Parts: sequence; C-alpha cells; structure tokens
Amino acid sequence: MQQSNSFRHTIAEGGVVYGARSSTFSPTVIEVFGSLGIDFVWLDFEHMGPSPYDSTVFEELTRAAEAGGTELFVRLPSGDPPLVRKVLDAGVRNLLIPRVDSAAEVRAAVEATRFVYDGRPGQRGKASGRSSNWGAASDYVETEDEEVCLGVMIEKTTAVDELDEILSVPELGFVFIGPSDLSVQMGHPTNKQHPEVTAQIEAIRERALAADVPLGGIANDPDAIAEAEEQGYQIIRMGGDLGAIEETLGERLAAIR
Repeated sequence: MQQSNSFRHTIAEGGVVYGARSSTFSPTVIEVFGSLGIDFVWLDFEHMGPSPYDSTVFEELTRAAEAGGTELFVRLPSGDPPLVRKVLDAGVRNLLIPRVDSAAEVRAAVEATRFVYDGRPGQRGKASGRSSNWGAASDYVETEDEEVCLGVMIEKTTAVDELDEILSVPELGFVFIGPSDLSVQMGHPTNKQHPEVTAQIEAIRERALAADVPLGGIANDPDAIAEAEEQGYQIIRMGGDLGAIEETLGERLAAIR
C-alpha cells in the first residue's frame, strides 16, 4: 500500500478536494470514481454499511481506492480510540468523526491517530496491518504521523458551544459542517434554510476560517460548488452513486416513456 495521502496534503496546501459518497460500498464504484478524477470517496459507516470493527472490510475498499487513484474518507460511528486505531491499521487514512460534543472528546480521537502527539507519545499502536504493508513498510511510524487526517462534524449545539476549543485541538485535520443534524439540534428539523440555522452555519464557517482549520461541506451543483469555494470551503462532497443513478436513469426513463 502506498504510504501517502493526497487528501491531507492538498488541503494542507490550501487546495480544494471534491468527493462523492458511495452508498453501495462497492470497490468497483470506488475505482470508477477514482478514474473520473474524484479526490475522495465518502463511506458512511455511521448510518449504514458493514461493521467498521471488521478490518477485513477495508482490504478491498482501500485496494480499489489505490487502483483508481482516489482516497477513502470514512465516517465512523464515533471517535472511540480503539475503533480509530483499528480502521487506520486497516489502511484508511482519512477519518470523519460525527456528533462530537467537546474538545476533550476530539483530542482523544486525534491523539489515537498519532505515535507522537503534541510533543509527547501519542496513543497509536504499532501494527502489521495493511497500512504498514503488512509490516514491511519502511519508516512507517514517521510516515503515518505525516499522512493520517482526522476531522470532526460540527452538527450539535454542544460542539458549537465549544467550537473555539475544538478548533484549537492540535493536529485536527478539518471540520465538516452537518446542516441536517444541526437543524434538528436547533429545533428546526430538516429545515436547513431556517434563518437561525443558516446564521449558525455562517458563524461556524467564519470561526473555522479564522482558526485556519480546513472546512468541509456539501454542495451538489456547479453553482453551489463554486460558491462554496468562494466562501473558503476546501472539502466538498458533491453527490453520490445512488443519487447519480436515480437522476440520470430517471431522466432517461421519463424521456422515453
């Protein structure tokens, strides 16, 4: 397995990455996404899919990403440090932790990704999984600390209350705004355009940019994507496999019938 992470390096250098969700968890779809030039493939293990505790699940997924020239972007059910370590050891290097509440919780998850953390020994363990080429990778410890990237979703009011502290957690890779769950937490379920929700999203955006932490969000058409880039978003999810199938084949079927 290659010992590099183009996703992390692109956003660290101020660039923008574009991704698509694969709800099918299909290695074939992941490889095709990569061949199209998509920078990352979003895999949602919080709400669907197989158990992320089964590390064998990631063998074909990571191989497909490598074959297609893309990166996996895995949303876990939680930032539980043993789960973080297990998924990293299986070869995934970009993790998204949902529904965080506090900076302490975020720090524990980030620390689990590092052999050296904030000037002290981290909580990552030496393993012989796919991330280390089954134990054969040279300079594995040093390489991993430079390549792994863990970010969190800001989608709870408790996280908003501690946002400045979360943004200051050492080695936090990015924050990703979750407008749907945020609308629920704010008492406006699924109304992502409610003035209170849009105002909160804008406040999160401004504070992330001020802290120089890369920002992620969802935009599904070219105009919205361009606007997101202008607003400073560096990580943009722009659709997925099931939505593309429904839209493309649905339009064709409607046209011929």
